[in-house]
Amino acid sequence: MKSNDKLEQLLRQMYAEEELHKGKSIEPSSIIDEEWAKFEATHFGKSSFFTLHSSLKKIAAVFIGVLMLSGFAYAAFHYFSGNTQRSTLNPQHSTLNPQHSTLNAQRSTLNPQPTAPIVFKDAELETILHEVAAFYECETVYENEKARHLRLYFTWDKTMTIDEVIGTFNKFERLHITREDKKLIVN
Repeated sequence: MKSNDKLEQLLRQMYAEEELHKGKSIEPSSIIDEEWAKFEATHFGKSSFFTLHSSLKKIAAVFIGVLMLSGFAYAAFHYFSGNTQRSTLNPQHSTLNPQHSTLNAQRSTLNPQPTAPIVFKDAELETILHEVAAFYECETVYENEKARHLRLYFTWDKTMTIDEVIGTFNKFERLHITREDKKLIVN
């Protein structure tokens, strides 16, 4: 019986609408617009799907903008902090080994401008060691006379310490050099 009550109520409402609009010419489009507005208000309320969708787009745009700005700030921070670390790295490195720092200080007073590495192409060891020993103010002693005539391709960086240069020479198979004070001993 409930369905009959609903049907009766619907019919009464229809007749009431007809009585209300008797004698008036009503355009169907205005009724449709009114009904659509009522439907939207009932089902969507003030926050419709479209306004919710556009607000989500705005939130996403703000989030992406903040993310990009923080990325730029992060990159700038690391770029500028990396440059300051490189400029402060050399003084810390030179204080780690006092012997190296005094040798470098002595070399810088003798030769204040940085020099390019010297390249020896197919040169005898005697020629190479003569220049190296003269630079570091050392004497060369050959215990192995055959080693004197070894031919090498060698690149010498004058900023290296004498011990570093000896270490580089000792990487060759048929060559072993030791240092005792101001003597370079070739074995």
